[in-house]
Amino acid sequence: YGSQLAKEWNIPIELIPHHQAHFSAILGEHNLINIDEPILGVIWDGAGLGEDDSILGSEFFIYQDSAFSRCARLSNFDLMLGDKMAKEPRLSALSLAHDLPEANDILQKKFSDTEWKVYIKKLKSGGHVQTSSMGRLFDAVASLIGLNDKQSFEGEAAMSLEVLARRYYRKHGLTSLQHNYLGEDFSNVNLSGRKLMKAIIKDLAKGIQKDKIAAKFHITLIQWISNIANPKACKKIAFSGGVFQNGLLVDLAIQHLSKDYELYFHEQLSPNDENISFGQLIYHQISRKRGEID
Repeated sequence: YGSQLAKEWNIPIELIPHHQAHFSAILGEHNLINIDEPILGVIWDGAGLGEDDSILGSEFFIYQDSAFSRCARLSNFDLMLGDKMAKEPRLSALSLAHDLPEANDILQKKFSDTEWKVYIKKLKSGGHVQTSSMGRLFDAVASLIGLNDKQSFEGEAAMSLEVLARRYYRKHGLTSLQHNYLGEDFSNVNLSGRKLMKAIIKDLAKGIQKDKIAAKFHITLIQWISNIANPKACKKIAFSGGVFQNGLLVDLAIQHLSKDYELYFHEQLSPNDENISFGQLIYHQISRKRGEID
């Protein structure tokens, strides 16, 4: 529609990727666009269109010298059945774990025989749109540990996972967990959702309580942020995207990261897509600063 209006009114149009708009929004809110040192942007949400038409959802950017460079993300996985996947967390679990033999007993119970045959055949056929959605990863974990397979409202599964994890931390404290799911083989800046699911299944097999598994999942994400920020020499970290409506994730970030980094969260705007229009204006301002547009 924007392209149509630009043509009708004979005015220029600037295409701004969704996650860069999120990052620009937090930069603009805290007056960081003219700062000299690098800033790490952690942008996590359910879905954001990328420059290559992929459906992104978890990206790290470095902002420096009025430029954005992507430095890490959640590894891609198959986006199944469009919006249906966002409504049924079991589909996210299936997408991420269907080729793990140890997951079959957990996953197959969530589907009818016909659904199982059709969905497995569909996954094996390939050619699916790829996504790096952090929202769908939360859904997958919630389904895997038996919290929610079909949502009655958006975000229900992720909220259930947050509540369960908070129960653990309320008992043991925010600094209680020293272990996470990154493992010794974490040699890549990108996080593998498939490896994460495999590790969670191992914990389930060991009889680890589900509240501890949920807590380990949350602290894994915080440790991942630290692992990205440290080698990039970023002392400032800015957060945006709907996933950061998760209050526990914010609490854990403050508890574990604030000693070494300056943290920036939305205060006047929602981390969700309500900040996108503001972020687009800030991105446009940054583009003018770089001299890319008049």
